[in-house]
Amino acid sequence: MWANHLSTFYIMAQDYYKVLGVEKSASDAEIKKAYRKLAHKYHPDKGEGKGDDKKFKEVNEAYQVLSNQEKRSQYDQYGQTFEDAQRQGQGFGGGFGGGGNPFGQGFGGFGQGGVEFDFGDIFGDIFGGGRGQSRREQGIDLELPLTISFEEAAFGVTKTITLDKKDACSTCDGTGAKPGTQVEICKVCHGQGQIRTQQQTIFGNIATSRSCKTCEGTGKVPENPCQTCNGSGVLRQSKKVEVKIPAGIDHDQRIRITGEGELGYRGSQPGDLYLNIRVEPSKEFVRRGFDLYKDIPVSFTQAVLGSTVQIATLDGKIDLKIPAGTQSGKVFRVSGKGTKVLNNDSKRGDLFITARVVTPNKLSTEERELVEKLAALKGETVSVNQSFWDRIKNSF
Repeated sequence: MWANHLSTFYIMAQDYYKVLGVEKSASDAEIKKAYRKLAHKYHPDKGEGKGDDKKFKEVNEAYQVLSNQEKRSQYDQYGQTFEDAQRQGQGFGGGFGGGGNPFGQGFGGFGQGGVEFDFGDIFGDIFGGGRGQSRREQGIDLELPLTISFEEAAFGVTKTITLDKKDACSTCDGTGAKPGTQVEICKVCHGQGQIRTQQQTIFGNIATSRSCKTCEGTGKVPENPCQTCNGSGVLRQSKKVEVKIPAGIDHDQRIRITGEGELGYRGSQPGDLYLNIRVEPSKEFVRRGFDLYKDIPVSFTQAVLGSTVQIATLDGKIDLKIPAGTQSGKVFRVSGKGTKVLNNDSKRGDLFITARVVTPNKLSTEERELVEKLAALKGETVSVNQSFWDRIKNSF
């Protein structure tokens, strides 16, 4: 009989991996990504009835366990966490405890007449309970793409962005109480955030607990609710946030801004804001890490005789010396002219310049004669393209 009841408890337990839709071997990043996607999908405050409060709670519960290495390890090994086992009166590796009690020592005296047992945490979900967690979850995280220029990514920039999110009500400063009034202890649950009840079952008198509907599990209620937010302490509104983009950031990297996600219910912590950085491509440079690359055209005479040319860099134009006899494809390195190194403003990458010797498509008569003389001096055989009239003249 006890084995059957114990099995029932585990069947009722959530498979957290299935809740998040990930494999048991999923990485922390995969678990986090799945959580964000589902939290956004089922958030109860989504309009047009698209949210799902029950599923949102399940997703949040699963994430709280699987995102914690210690709890996840316990869950993988025992099917629950240490805290859950303690609440259920079980001990990891303790079997059925002493005296033949299948639930360990947590229910001391099981089977003795008139004993009251606290099954609230075990049957909390079955009887609509739990310890006042319905509105105390952390607010959800937000993700936002942000496009910046190539130069802003190289040197850093401060941006002001506008967010449409749930934030603290400006009328009551997030307390939920009408200005000039107080927040007081809930008279229904006496500040506990939960209501305890007893039920007569085959096990005896079982004490269960459920979230207090009056205070939504917070243990406190406004003396007079704020009329702007209806006592919730939060309100969907636009907010301007100043964001510092660090120098050296690259395309597809993310920035986390703690506490700038959505605010949860009154008394809970806000989520975080994640900015997905999009860097516009440059017409001048190709970036690889913190180094920059570019090609420059070099004329035939500049390559042969040598020259000094002006080169555009992120810091403005500089002079670059082209030595005589430079071959096409020659790479010149200019130290310290790349982007700033991320999280280290004192260091920068380098600029690599590749010389591309350009052969002229057309030559004037004088230019062609000079090139022919050069070829003759070097003893080179060249194919000379004579014009129609030159061929006529030479035929006589």
